[in-house]
Order: sequence, then structure tokens, then C-alpha cells
Amino acid sequence: MAEFVGDQRTLVVFDEFQLLAKQAPELELELSRWWRTTGRRLPLVLVLAGSELSFFEDEVLAGRLYGRRTGQLKVMPFPARDAALFHPAYSPEDRVRAFAVCGGIPYYLERFTDRKSLAENLLDEVFSRTGLLHDEAELMLRQSISAPSNHRAVLRSIAHGHNPNSTISNRTGLEPAHVTKILATLERLGLVERLRPITASPRAKKLAYRICDQFLRFHYRFVEPAGSQLRTSALTEAYVRVVVLPELDHHTSQAWEDICREHVLHSEPNVSAVGRWWGQVPTSEARRTEEREVDVVGVDGEGRPVAIGMCQWTSSAVDFDGLNLLERLAPHVGDSGAARRYLFSRSGFSDRLTDFAARQQNLVLVTPGDVYRA
Repeated sequence: MAEFVGDQRTLVVFDEFQLLAKQAPELELELSRWWRTTGRRLPLVLVLAGSELSFFEDEVLAGRLYGRRTGQLKVMPFPARDAALFHPAYSPEDRVRAFAVCGGIPYYLERFTDRKSLAENLLDEVFSRTGLLHDEAELMLRQSISAPSNHRAVLRSIAHGHNPNSTISNRTGLEPAHVTKILATLERLGLVERLRPITASPRAKKLAYRICDQFLRFHYRFVEPAGSQLRTSALTEAYVRVVVLPELDHHTSQAWEDICREHVLHSEPNVSAVGRWWGQVPTSEARRTEEREVDVVGVDGEGRPVAIGMCQWTSSAVDFDGLNLLERLAPHVGDSGAARRYLFSRSGFSDRLTDFAARQQNLVLVTPGDVYRA
């Protein structure tokens, strides 16, 4: 038992509390009773911590310990700018790529030391069977789901960009109703989230899904499908060189969009939420439409667009075609012309577009270097 001296408070932390509670089902009831009768009167700070989000929402906050807490804190991953502080020796482009693999989880970011190249870190930490992160995603999934094979198939589909419910059903062979149930479970665990166009009604049926965690998305895009291609060191090196590295920038493009949305959220004082927009727009051919997307849409408290932008993660500088496309799509997003325009580019911008932007107050050009200097 802890000894209390005068009014000096003692901090007691139960880390991964869900594991204790599963081993001793009576623990929560006993702890609730003890806190009500004794604990709350002691100079004590009691912290229940853990990584299983659904357990804390269902079993702690709304369960037997309901009404006992004096505070709660959901610890979020680092945003991209803070995550980049783990890799000061990396170029801005490699910081974006590292974020596309590790996300904002400190444990993963620490393993990706900038004393090694990104390719070396991928090989040593993720794809090698002895790497500490090789089985991390699978272990995390099995911690919450006892038979995760169908959940794994759904995550793999989303990681490859096939994310509407109907497409997931086609890709996995699972019935749509079963996919809906699996998605609900993954949402409850905080592993995926549903997306709607940012300006759409909350009841709009136009839905897509994304994997919330960058590392989980990377794992189900590259590691989990590899299977026997990682059974020897030579095969693993070949897989990373031939499959992963050539596709890494395509994979990184989605993380770049996330970073760009984060940048607008922190740069525009009138923006209360940032998302993306997608929908049907007319083509040059009469009565024909095509689905197009605006990567970054920042809205104010009333849902009006105040910032719109397009992102490009290629080896080519962005020219006026990017701006022209943004202007064509802006009215469909609900912009009357007042929203600030943003263009984001891995490889910079043409000289003529840079000169044009310098004379405009409503156009901002952003590179990875600008993101990390902001």
C-alpha cells in the first residue's frame, strides 16, 4: 500500500488497464467501490491508462467506473510538423515519407532514426522478420479482435484505395452487410473513420472510409500482402527495392494530403474544420459528368469554404494547369470566389506561376520545406 505523508499527493498509474480488467473482471467494481468510500479522500492522483480505445469508452467511461472520473484525456498522435522533429537530418521530402510510414506515434518515429536512410529503416525495422515493427500492426489488431481475418481483408482493401462500402465488398468477397458490421467494429476501435465531402450534410449517403493510423495503412498496403516474399533476407531486400520503394511516393501522396490539410487548419484563423470534397462535375462533353476531388477544403463555423487547395506529390513542378483545375472545381465546392487558394507541391512550382502568385493576395504556394518552416 502507498504511504501518504501530510498533504503531499501520490501519483498511481495503472498502465494498459484493460489487460488488468480482463484478467480480473471484478477489478472495476472493486475499484469503483474503493474510490467512492476511500480513495477520493486521499491525497492521491489515480490514472487509468491504456491503448484500447473501445474498452475505455465502453467499460470505463460508460461502464462500472462511470461518474468516478475527475478528468479524461485522449492522447493523440503527434501532428506532422511535430513528428518531423524526430528526423532533423532528413530532407523535408523524406520527413513527409517518414510520416507516411510512422504517422505521429512516438514509438514508431523513434525507431526510424535519421542516422539511417529511409530505405534502411524500412528494411531493418518493418520488413525484416526480426524488426521490432514487423508484427506491430497484427499484434495491435489481435489485441482487440480475436478472429481478425475478415477485418484484415477490409483494412487491406482500404489501404489500397478501395474504400466505399460496395467496392470493399467486391474486393473482399464479403457481403455488404458483413462489411458494414466490420467497418462499424473498426470505427469503434478507432482504426478507421468514415468520410463525407466536407460540405455535405451529416446524413449524406456519399461515404468513404480511411485508415486513421498511417503505420496501419502502410502495413496493410505493403507488409501484410508480402507473405512469403519476406521469408529470407535476400527476398526481403528484393521486395523492398523492387516493390516498396518504387511505390512509396504513390503511397506518400495520401499522407501529403493529410499534412496539407493540417497546414491549412493551423494557417487559416477562420477555418474550423478541414476535409476534402468529391462529387460529379460536368465535362466538356454535353450532359456528361465525371467524379472529381478537391484535396483540401477548409470551412468556417457555418460550413462555408474559406480555403481550398490541391496537392501534388510528383517529381514535376506545378504550373497553371493545377490552378486552372482548382478554379474550375471551386464553384462545385460552394466557393463564390472569396476562398483563399492553396497549391501544394513536392517539387515546387514553375517560374511563371511563382511570379503570378507573388502578385496575388489570395493564392498561396506551399512546398514540404514551407510546411516545416511554418
